[in-house]
Order: sequence, then structure tokens, then C-alpha cells
Amino acid sequence: MWQDVRFAFRGLQRSPGFALGAVFALALGIGANAVTFGVINAVLLNPLVMSGWKDPARLTMIWERNPSLSLFFANRMPPRLRNVREWKEQNHVFTDVAAWRDTSFNLTAAGDSAGLKPEQVDAGAASPNFFPLIGISVRIGRGFSERDKQTAILSDELFQSRFAGDPRVLGSTMMADGKQYEIVGVLPRGFQMPAVWGGFDQKKPKMWVPLDMHPAGEDDERFVQYAFGRLKPGVSIEQAGVEMNIIGKRDPRNVGFGVNVTTVSEEDVGPDARRTLLVLQVAVFFVLLIACANTGNLLLTRAVARDKEIAVRAAMGASRMRIVRQTLTESLVLSLLGGGAGLLLSFWGLQALSAIAPRDFHGLHELRIDGTVLAFTMGVALFAGLLFGLAPAWHAGKENLNEVLNRSARSVSGSSQRLRNVLAAAEIALSLILLVGAGLTIRTVVSLLNNDLGFRPDHLLNMRVTLPEAKYGSAEQVAAFNRRLLDNVRQVPGVESATLTNALPMKSVNQSSFDLPGRVNRPGESAVSDYARANDGYFETLKIRVMEGRTFTREEARGKAPDVVVVNQAFSRTFFGGRQAIGKVIGFGGTKYRVIPDDELRSMLLVTRTTGDPLSMAEAVKQQVWSIDKDQPVSEVGTEEEALGEWLAPRRFVMLILLAFAGIALVLAAAGLYSVLAYSVTLRTKEIGIRMALGAQPSDVTRFVVRQGLATAAVGLAIGLAGALVLTRFMGSVLAGVSAADPVTFVGVAVLLLAVAVAASYIPALRASRVDPVEALRAE
Repeated sequence: MWQDVRFAFRGLQRSPGFALGAVFALALGIGANAVTFGVINAVLLNPLVMSGWKDPARLTMIWERNPSLSLFFANRMPPRLRNVREWKEQNHVFTDVAAWRDTSFNLTAAGDSAGLKPEQVDAGAASPNFFPLIGISVRIGRGFSERDKQTAILSDELFQSRFAGDPRVLGSTMMADGKQYEIVGVLPRGFQMPAVWGGFDQKKPKMWVPLDMHPAGEDDERFVQYAFGRLKPGVSIEQAGVEMNIIGKRDPRNVGFGVNVTTVSEEDVGPDARRTLLVLQVAVFFVLLIACANTGNLLLTRAVARDKEIAVRAAMGASRMRIVRQTLTESLVLSLLGGGAGLLLSFWGLQALSAIAPRDFHGLHELRIDGTVLAFTMGVALFAGLLFGLAPAWHAGKENLNEVLNRSARSVSGSSQRLRNVLAAAEIALSLILLVGAGLTIRTVVSLLNNDLGFRPDHLLNMRVTLPEAKYGSAEQVAAFNRRLLDNVRQVPGVESATLTNALPMKSVNQSSFDLPGRVNRPGESAVSDYARANDGYFETLKIRVMEGRTFTREEARGKAPDVVVVNQAFSRTFFGGRQAIGKVIGFGGTKYRVIPDDELRSMLLVTRTTGDPLSMAEAVKQQVWSIDKDQPVSEVGTEEEALGEWLAPRRFVMLILLAFAGIALVLAAAGLYSVLAYSVTLRTKEIGIRMALGAQPSDVTRFVVRQGLATAAVGLAIGLAGALVLTRFMGSVLAGVSAADPVTFVGVAVLLLAVAVAASYIPALRASRVDPVEALRAE
């Protein structure tokens, strides 16, 4: 074996051009696979988000479910507090059940934190057993106890940014929403929560407070949002789901509702992200196959040129298996060199992916090469070596000794030429599939950008303002603050209009049930719709056209007129069959449902339409908030166009990756077709000379070679189109506004590949047309 390895290296040294070309092609294919697997490893197999957690494979999330809801809410309703207590007390499948809900706090100066600026931070309210359940201990201080009420545990990020990492803050107080909280602990560095709702929402609490698990009165019906359970040894998630549904049915208040139990890892990534990663893994595997076909073609060409050498070895006593082993050894040496180069490329590729990944694309900013990725890369390299080494090994093992020794140096068996054509056609087919996938994602992004959004996102400045209940306890106080804020902002030079709302397109989703007169619902079922609450100026600021009727007035927003609601066309079609919706009544809780007009928003988005650059107006608008309340934090400052960009970012990210893969595949396929035709011209020099001696014109020879290349390309295109029609059906998670069988994409890609095939065929054809017949006839 060592002798074979040394011979392989000597052979590569004698053919440096061949070696560099083969190693480069393999490095692209293997490196692309290493990059994609690095993403899968970081997101699915070894998510850093749960590093340090105790046995995360047995952690589950427990949801209520109601089929009358839409989207992912139907199977993932936040559980009610009373249900969480019943699950904890009555179950036999979990070692423990804990809960937490996300919230936010306005931090102001108090005690040792005096002099700090007001700041709004995301926060979590957790049951005392939450951190012990997930297996996380505080780094400094202590966790929550059952007696804790006004205590806080800080994230390491907040500990460093607000308190400079000074451990002396333990035991001191901080002012949050007008209340004093004693700081009792600091969480470990790097601790973060997994995503929820199937990967749709990533919560990042910077501080934690105790969650009261036994509130009085109506608070018992409130949603805690997230419930976690740790499975007992030997209990499956299916068994847990059955028991939790049995417990849920014991309470008559849960009629129409069920219970879902899902793994934390499933929630962290979600089905859409998993499907997207699967699409990318299939795509990058195609890149590897193309690289293998390309290298196999080069090796097969080299093997044909070495037929006489191999025949002499056989004549001197080398067995067929010995010759095959030598050929495969050379392939494996090439593949390991390509694997090493591919590993280097993957290091840069993972850095590039982390840099261009969407800001909140979970897990893609902690990509790294660890032992798992390294082992996978070497495994891919060995697999590739065996795969592309099969063609030359098969050729070397089947050749007839006498036939090879009697064959002229310029002749070649038809079977090896057919095999090279097959490999070239396979490269074109796989390239077409990748290009179609990239084309569909491009069409998706273009379609989404060109869609009528129903509003104008340009020149919109957004910022969040949340009024603490301790300071603004009554609805009248909230309404007074809101009215004064809007009056002030609307007078700022450069402000065209302004409004307050609890939701914006592309930024947030709210859903609620409602009643329609005459509609009878089954127990636990109700009509559900997205909704937004806002005050007057909403439609003017967002530039939303009113198709029928009118918008609401300031008096209606302040609740001083009969409640009204504005609905969109989709709502009208769904619930009124497209008939006139004006004058219809929607009921909620026994009263008419106030969907839009609301002047008493406590947590709100201040939306301002400006005449110039929105971000240049941010400081002036924030000053209007502080002119009313100097301790009121302002957060989430940005533009609506940025929000639209973030909404499109995951699809744009997938598009860029598929484009990169498709570009690599296109270059390799063109190189593969070129190498087949170029070598074919070399081997058929004498034949071409005879044709030209008998009267063939250079243009005839050019057409002959180009026709040969186009015939190979046509076979690849036919196979690729059929494969693309089947495989693009699995791209549903990344497509929108375009069919998986979009004819424009398929035709455009086919034309592009035909053009590339013509270009790849023309250079060898041009060389063939310049063959000197006299020199060709003398050649051996």
C-alpha cells in the first residue's frame, strides 16, 4: 500500500496541471459539504444554544392546542397557569414541570445603579424550579426560592453592560417598572434560551424575576406562554402526550382544547428550518457528485492514456486486483488532498455564512469546525475518492491485454468514451437541478419585493414605548400620555404624520377569536383573525388605501363614540363571502370587538412618517418622549424597510447559498464537458485529418464537434428537467409567490445551460477545425 501511495504522488508530480485541476474541483465539492454540515451540526446536532443544559434530549415543551386557531398557534397555544399547575401535580411522566413567560422592564436609576440611563430590556418571569429543571446554575449568587417576590437574576450581558461585571451589585436593588428588585444572582456566560413556536421566535431575556405560580382571582387564567417538562427515564414523548391530554380533559374549562408535547430541539429549529437545511444538504451533495463526476472524467482520460503502461504491468505479472488497487489508491490520495483543501475552504465558508446570516437566524452566528465536522469532512473525502475512482478502476480492470498492446496510441475504446459522455451528461443534469433551485428562490424574493404590500414601507420610523403599570396605573393616564406624545411628535419639523399601534406588518402578529352574529361554533371553537390596535392616523401614516367605507375618528379611538372596526379584503372574503362588510357587527366577550381604534395602548410602537431619512429623525422623536417622561426608555428604533428586509432575510440567505452552489456546479459542468470534447478531439485527430483530406471544411468540423457536445448536453438537460420537477417540490418552505414548477425558471435555466454547453464545445471545435490534415495523417 505504501508503494502504491508513493507511486500515486510521483504520478501527480509528473502531471501538476491535472493534479491541481482535480484537487480544486474536489476542494469545492468537499468544502461546500463541510460548510453545510457545519450548519447542521451547529443548529441540529450540537446546538450551542443548549450547551451546558442537563440532558436536553429529555426536555420537552408542553402546549395547549385548539384547531380553530391558524398558523402554528393551532398546535402551540401558550398554556394557562392553572393548567400548568395541574400538569405538574397530576402527571406521572415528568420528573418536574416548570414555566416561564417573556416580558420587558423599564430600568431606571436606583441605589447602586444611580446615574444610569433609562433602558428597556427583554425579561423573563420564571417559576422557582425552572433553572433547576433545565440544569442551569447561577454563576454568581443564588437562584430563586419559593419565598422570592421582588428579586432578580441578571444575564451576564446585562451584568457586564449595566453593572460593569462588579459582583458587589449582589444584594443591591435596581428599579424596574417603578418597583425595586433585589439582585440575587447572575447567569452563566453564553446562556440563552432556545427558539420557540417551531423556531419562529427567539427570546433573549436579559433579566429574570420570579413567576407567581399561585395568583389570586382572574390571574389564574392568564397565559404563562412556555411550559417545560423533563421526561422520566424510559418515558417516550408519545406516552407523555397521551397522559397530558387525559389530565387536560379532567377540567371542564378545557372543552375544545387539547395538549401537545414537543421536544425542545424541535421547537428550537422548527419544521421549516429543518426542511430548508435538508434542501441545502441535498443541493450541496449534488455539488459533490458533480465534482466527483468531473474528477472521474479526468482520471478516466488519464487512465485511457495509461492503457499501455497498465498492460505492460499486467504482462509482467500484476493481477487485475493489484491494478484496481493501484488505481483506487491514486483516487484516494487525490480525494484526501481535496479534502484538506476543502477543509480550508470550509473554514472561510463558515465565516462568510456567519457574516451574511440574518441577524436573528438562530444558531448561524456560532458556526465552527469541531471534531464532528472534521470527521464528516474526512468521511466525505474518502467517499468521494471511492466514488470517482470507480470509473478508472473499472476501466483498468476490464481491458484486454492483447487488444491494448496492439492498439495505436491515438485510438480509444468506445466504452470509455461513452462513460465520459455519461459523466458529463450527469454533471449537466445535476447543475440544472441546482440552477432551478437557485432560480426559484430568486423568483420568490423578486415576487415578494414586487407584491403589493397594502402599505408603503418607505420613510417610516418605528420605535417601541412601554409604559410601566406602576407609574401609569390607570387607562386615563396611559391615554393622556399617548395623546400628548402624538401631538408633540406631529409638530416636529420633518414629520408628515404619526400613529401608535401594537402591531405592524412584517414585524409582529396578534391573533384573537371573535363572534359573528348568526354563526354557531362548536364547543371550544371560534373564528380567529390577526388584528392590530391603533389610534387615529394609522391608515394615513402607513398609506393604506381604504377600499370601502371610512377609517375611524379620534373620538372613536378615545372610546367616546360607538366601537367600530376596519377589516381588510381577506377578512371580508373569509367571513362575509366577499359581500359588503360595512355595517356588520363583530362580537368579543359579549361586546363589540374593538379591533383597530384604541387610544389606551400601554406597550406600543410609535410609527412616524418622515419627509426625509427616517433614521435622521430618530433623536428628535425620542426627545419628544423624554420631554414628557425623562425616565421613559425607548427601544427597537428602526425603519419599516429594515423590518421588511429582516422578513425577507431568511429567503435571501437561502437564495445566496443556492446561487453559490449553482455557480460552482455550472463551472464544474462546463469544465467537464470541455474536457470530454477536448480529449475526444485529441484522440480523433487522425480521423479529423482524414475528413478534412476528403473535403470537409473547417466549419463542417466545427459543427461536428459542437453537435457532439450539444447531444451530450441535451441528454443531461432532459434528465435534469425531470429530476428538478420532482425535487423542487420539497422547496415549499423557502418558496412564496412562485410555483415549484415555474416554467419561466425551467426554460431560463435550460437556455443558460445550452449557452454554456455551446461555449464549452466551441473551443475544442475551433481547435479541431484548425487541424493540419498532413500532420494529422502522419500522427500516431
